[in-house]
Amino acid sequence: MLTSAATRCAMHIKNINKTLWPSISQPQIGHHRFISSSPLVMDDSSGGESSTTTSSDDKKEKIQRWMKWNTSKTWKYEPNLDLISKIGKEGSTSPLDAFRDTVSREKRQTERVGRSWSVKELRRKSYDDLQKLWLVLYKEKNMLLTEANLARRHGYMMIQPDRRKKVRKSMGAIRHVLGERKRAKIADHKLYLEELERVGALLEELDVAAGEEDNMEDGMHKEATEKLEEDKI
Repeated sequence: MLTSAATRCAMHIKNINKTLWPSISQPQIGHHRFISSSPLVMDDSSGGESSTTTSSDDKKEKIQRWMKWNTSKTWKYEPNLDLISKIGKEGSTSPLDAFRDTVSREKRQTERVGRSWSVKELRRKSYDDLQKLWLVLYKEKNMLLTEANLARRHGYMMIQPDRRKKVRKSMGAIRHVLGERKRAKIADHKLYLEELERVGALLEELDVAAGEEDNMEDGMHKEATEKLEEDKI
């Protein structure tokens, strides 16, 4: 839809340029054209002053019509200033509050935030605790990115900008702990497979030995039977 609107807009601009800037027979050098007279002024041979006035009125009408069409087809963003002013304030129930710092600037300037999580501390956490902590840190990261963008846009210094570094280090520590657990689990699985292979080989050896013992017993029983028959004869 936007592509078709842009195409129609380009065609209208092309038609207006053809009307306002008639083709000129002067030679062209590169992208520059030598124009001896104003393109908006018609030749004297085309009807005099009245024809010039009429053509200028037609051009003006075309330009106004195109501007009206372009304005009607262009989508304009109109922000809800009332809703934006309530974001991050006390008593607000907007889901966008998660992207704003709900702590007041005075309190944020006087109270320092804590340090980042260490790998040693996170090794004691379960998978569920690490997942919950990851979600909290992810929301904190989005909020700090919003505050940093607002500070840059409005030209003021962000309060405690080192919070972004602490959040990034904490999330990196969680990745490190999860990577350690993943590698340990893969190593345990490899040991389990190796143990299965070793036990399977032992069972095969036992089966072979049991088969050999059965064959030996059968042979001894056959020999004993043959001797008994010889004694009877």
